[in-house]
Amino acid sequence: MGQDSVERFLGRIITDDVFREMVKTSFVETCIKEGFVFTKKEMEILRKLDLDKFKILSEELDKSLRRGGMRL
Repeated sequence: MGQDSVERFLGRIITDDVFREMVKTSFVETCIKEGFVFTKKEMEILRKLDLDKFKILSEELDKSLRRGGMRL
């Protein structure tokens, strides 16, 4: 499940403002609630991510690509 989960997680971090804030508040609880399963090493790496950088990237995306944005 590793790489697929990591890619899905990163995609959500980029496209979903609410999810990104939930991860900031409680990484483990959010992963459990949203069904993300990671190895110990993956969790160590993902917890170190600078989520503010992902927010900046998110703001560069067309709103239609973001969760809750206008759909194409």
